[in-house]
Amino acid sequence: MSLTRHHLLHGRWKSDSDQAPVLICIFQRGAADALNSLVPYQDDDYYHARPTLALPAPQGSSQTLDVDGFFALPQASAGLKTLYDQGHLALIPACGLPHGSRSHFDAQTLVESGVTDKTQVDLGWLGRYLQATASPHDALFRATAISGSVPRALLGAPDPLAVSSLGDFGLGELGGSPYQDLLSELYGSNTPYNQEAQSALGAMDVLAMAQPEQFLPDNGADYPAGELGGKLLQAAQIIKANMGAEILCLDVGGWDHHENQANFLPGSLQGLADSLLALHTDLGTRMQRVTVLVMTEFGRRVAENGSRGTDHGSAGLVYALGAGVQGGQIHGRWPGLSAANLQDGEDLAITTDLRSLLVQTLSRRLGFANALSLFPGFTEPAQPPQVIAPS
Repeated sequence: MSLTRHHLLHGRWKSDSDQAPVLICIFQRGAADALNSLVPYQDDDYYHARPTLALPAPQGSSQTLDVDGFFALPQASAGLKTLYDQGHLALIPACGLPHGSRSHFDAQTLVESGVTDKTQVDLGWLGRYLQATASPHDALFRATAISGSVPRALLGAPDPLAVSSLGDFGLGELGGSPYQDLLSELYGSNTPYNQEAQSALGAMDVLAMAQPEQFLPDNGADYPAGELGGKLLQAAQIIKANMGAEILCLDVGGWDHHENQANFLPGSLQGLADSLLALHTDLGTRMQRVTVLVMTEFGRRVAENGSRGTDHGSAGLVYALGAGVQGGQIHGRWPGLSAANLQDGEDLAITTDLRSLLVQTLSRRLGFANALSLFPGFTEPAQPPQVIAPS
């Protein structure tokens, strides 16, 4: 029996239901600045700390859009304001993982592992979930990174896939030829990398049959040109093709703004906002099964630096969109930006542990009862922000 027939006969071509929940995780690589992504315009200390970078209050200014009378979104994030006003988007300021690292590499490793100490690093937090809930008939696209490589968050997942481009994933003109069968035979059951090779070849078959790239945006959705827009377009195509995707991981770079932040951050924010709005528009009623989380490795310092940028800090801003999200709300507690309230005297303090949100998502959206056990050393607070509605 060939690999393809084996997979098809065992139901790995499509998911059992086109109503199964999907989680999309977007990682902002480089540490996005929370304070100019969601402006605390009623906190006077914000303006004292950022004499050139602070964005004005929405009253009398076209640079910001009022959210709740205390916070404002930059004009570049107008797409997010639309989703927030419609009740689809929740914003969680002062959120992060209390790891204490200012190293991009270390902090990304810790956040993607869901731990606060390097000695606890083993598998990714999604990898642990997927390993704990694996079944013999998991769909080949159950855990997919739309990226050139599998991110650490998926480390430990059974057969995770990395697809940089749906159109380029495969053997090109050799696909479907005897050469593909030959590769399957070369990587037989007793050869090294058998499982990885067979999974990749099986995924090529699934992609060829599903033709997800044939799914065009619906409802007038307009994905922006750029890294994230292209990746979310492909995420939507995979979901529409009903290929059994449960977890989709995406990266978007370019958030490390040490210099001239005002020249670069608006473009990054607009790319994020327009991409999420396009996804939501494109999927339409399918968003009833899709939840999106956007996170970064740490926030940036409260005070601007001498290069009109910001350096590595602590608490960041997390966005939650879609199914189960109690949107149209700011969640969590604002710690304030006075000197007495800063973490280590210079950072926005973390008041919402990111792991609370991850536990809620895994338990309430994906139905995993033991989600807390996936985060070693974490004790859930008595009253975490209720970002995800109880199922």
